Amino acid sequence: MGFSEEFVKKASEEVTSLSMQADYNYMKKNLRQAVANVSRLAPYFDPNDVVIYLQGCYACKTNTRFQSKLEMIVEITKTREYDYATMTRSDMKMRDNFFIDFDHYFDVKHFKDLLADEISRILRIEVSTSTTTILVPAFGDLQHSIDIFPCFKYKYFRPEGGSIRSKLVYDQNLDEHFLMFTNLHAVNGNLKDTMTQGNFKRMVRLMKNLVAISAREDNIIHFVRGYYVECLLYNVPNEMYFTTDGKLSSIFLKIVNWLNFANLDEFVCQNQIWSLWGNADGFWNQNSARQFINDVIEFYEAFPEKRTEIIKEDE
Repeated sequence: MGFSEEFVKKASEEVTSLSMQADYNYMKKNLRQAVANVSRLAPYFDPNDVVIYLQGCYACKTNTRFQSKLEMIVEITKTREYDYATMTRSDMKMRDNFFIDFDHYFDVKHFKDLLADEISRILRIEVSTSTTTILVPAFGDLQHSIDIFPCFKYKYFRPEGGSIRSKLVYDQNLDEHFLMFTNLHAVNGNLKDTMTQGNFKRMVRLMKNLVAISAREDNIIHFVRGYYVECLLYNVPNEMYFTTDGKLSSIFLKIVNWLNFANLDEFVCQNQIWSLWGNADGFWNQNSARQFINDVIEFYEAFPEKRTEIIKEDE
């Protein structure tokens, strides 16, 4: 019963997608043009102050052999100064449409809408929008689907002092702006990975592989976002990532056993700012998390009867 050490090692190892870099470079080039076009419609930010970079599983090195979407940030780091005296009525109306509070906030909603239109026009395909992102499907030579996060750089001041770099994004379901702490998420993940000698990200990749394998072959594990898997495992104490025999399969069992009996109430997102539980986008349901843990246990126990191959080979 359960997994062989060979399976665990293969499912846990770091994977590099050969097509990822080409797709990223292609989209970055076209996003640069889209941003330049939008800046002509909204001349209150400089396209040179927009940074475009990768986030998500490829940036954090928690992607698996199963094709993952690319997540790309389009972040406006500052806005251009302007002269009220020379602004026409239409200029002022455009400015009001884009900015909530010019000193602190950027209206990401309008930026996102215009950027989506420009991306669609440049690529000559239909794109759609989700709660916070612009969705570009795989097409032509583009092998990955891509989530584009339009956002504005924001400095979040902590009540206890100091500040944290965050991103102001727009939630179209709630029709409001909110903060994302993706930089802090990445920093905390890297720190935990170092403190567990690389076993944290190995277990994230293993769990995400189990979700993908189950979805493809037996559907024991209900689909769950990779972000939730990563945050769930982040809350597992560091000492659970070590065993006397040093085998990854033993570490996996130790972690699953701990989760099976853990009190989930105090679990936090990997950014350590928010609770993991909530109804808005980016938050999980505790009952769903408990179901996921139970599904992983069932999948592990049924593995020899369910599986026909160890893992999908690299393309």
